[in-house]
Amino acid sequence: MGIIRNCLAYLMIMLALSGCAEDSKPLRLGAVLWPGYEPLFLARSQGDLEEERVGLVELLSTGEVMRGVRNGALDVAALTLDEALLLAQDVEDLKILLVTDTSYGADAILADGEMTMSGLKGKRVGVDSTALGAYFLSRALAESGMSESDIIPVSLSVDMHESAFLNDEVDAVVTFEPIRSRLLGTGANQVFSSRDIPNEIIDLLVVRGAILKDREESVRYLIDAWYSGVRFLREKPQEAYGLMSERLGLTEEQVETSLEGLSIPDRKEVRSMLYDNNGIRAQADRLERLMIAEGLLTEQVQLDDIVVARSLWD
Repeated sequence: MGIIRNCLAYLMIMLALSGCAEDSKPLRLGAVLWPGYEPLFLARSQGDLEEERVGLVELLSTGEVMRGVRNGALDVAALTLDEALLLAQDVEDLKILLVTDTSYGADAILADGEMTMSGLKGKRVGVDSTALGAYFLSRALAESGMSESDIIPVSLSVDMHESAFLNDEVDAVVTFEPIRSRLLGTGANQVFSSRDIPNEIIDLLVVRGAILKDREESVRYLIDAWYSGVRFLREKPQEAYGLMSERLGLTEEQVETSLEGLSIPDRKEVRSMLYDNNGIRAQADRLERLMIAEGLLTEQVQLDDIVVARSLWD
């Protein structure tokens, strides 16, 4: 089944972007549904991200996104920092291109009724099998003086988070926007969020080094298009919320609330985060230590080797 799933994901990506000559193929960018990635789709809606130059491919899970990069079906991917570190073990020329956002509440653990984190002892906690799911759950448990042995982990793919919780298949779920807002709307109780561990959940765009080398102009175009989308979100928020609500399956009010759980840095802030020692490097060191201890990483990744050259941002 795993082989079949991988093949189907690969075919989904390739079919979505087929029909172009090799030289004129668009960059293939894979992403899951997440408010922090919406500037890409806003830019496309405004004509600032042409599909002939960058094809956006939505997938159900970051696992599928990572597989797409591994097997060459994707050129660029939207991932979290921990997922990028994990992927760098398998993709030698992987490069971090930009920071899309930092989560300040958009990732969360939701539970039934008035339950608290300590009340999760002995309870079924749904979590997807990605590096982020494992990391976030381990941090939440550690902050609450608990360990994984105190709960009953239940592996859930992202597309099962909502239904499993609503059908009482789990007592709590580790999830993120837009699922978080939808479940809160049904009466779920938030017991932990990324606001409790600020600056630890960082979202990125990563690119294959070969693509960066051979198609730098297209990569620069993507960066400019990203900031066009960010500018549209900031200058015309109500119009942007309307477009985002359709894609995310949220009301415009829920979209606005979900964005309050994110910080989207500007160009200057991204340069600082990429190249200053107190930027993503500090968090990468913390992440790597925990991921190695949890068996998610086999060895430390040299961040200097996987961040794009500063000249791309000068």
